[in-house]
Amino acid sequence: MKTIHSLSITGNTARFILAASIASAFTFTACERKTTAGEPTAPVTPATQTAEPIAKTSTFETARLGGAIDRFEKTPTVENQASVKLAFAELDGEIAELELRVAKTNGNARAEAAAKSANLKKYRDAEMVRFTKARIGTAFEMPPLADSRSGAQKVKNTAVKVGDTIEDGAEKVGKTLEKGAKNTGEAIKEATH
Repeated sequence: MKTIHSLSITGNTARFILAASIASAFTFTACERKTTAGEPTAPVTPATQTAEPIAKTSTFETARLGGAIDRFEKTPTVENQASVKLAFAELDGEIAELELRVAKTNGNARAEAAAKSANLKKYRDAEMVRFTKARIGTAFEMPPLADSRSGAQKVKNTAVKVGDTIEDGAEKVGKTLEKGAKNTGEAIKEATH
C-alpha cells in the first residue's frame, strides 16, 4: 500500500481510478458530433458587443459619458464629439481624485477607493472603445487640428518671416537705387561730354 499525502491507495483503487478516467475520456470524445460532407454546417456568427458598457460604479461622470457617447452615435457632430471629450476628462478627474484618496488613506476607505478607481478605469476603457468605433463607423470629418506650436515658437517664426520680407524689400530698394545711381551717372557723363 502506497501513501500519498496521507491518502492510502490500494492497487485495486488505483486501477479503478485509471479505468474510470479512460472510460470518461472515451465517453466525452465519442459525444463530439462530427459533420459529414453532405451536411450543411450551421453559420458561425461572431460575438459582437451590441450593448453599451455598464459601469460597476455609477457616478455622475459615468452617466454623463454614456449619454454623450449615445448622442454622438446618433448625431456625429463636432459639438457632440467635444461633449464626449469633456465627459472623458471629467471621468479622468474623478479617477484621479480616487487615486489621491488611495494614496492618502488606509484600511477600508483605501480599499473602497481603489475598487471604485479600478471599476471606473475599466468603464472608461470600454467607453473609449465604443467611442472609437462610433468615430470610425461614421463619415465624420474632423476640423483641422489646432496649431500645436508654443506662443514663443509662433512669435519666432513670424519674426523670421518678417525679417525675410524686410531683407527682400531692402534688396529690391538697393537694386533700384543702384540702377538709379548708374542712370544718373551716365546722364551726367553724357551732359559733360
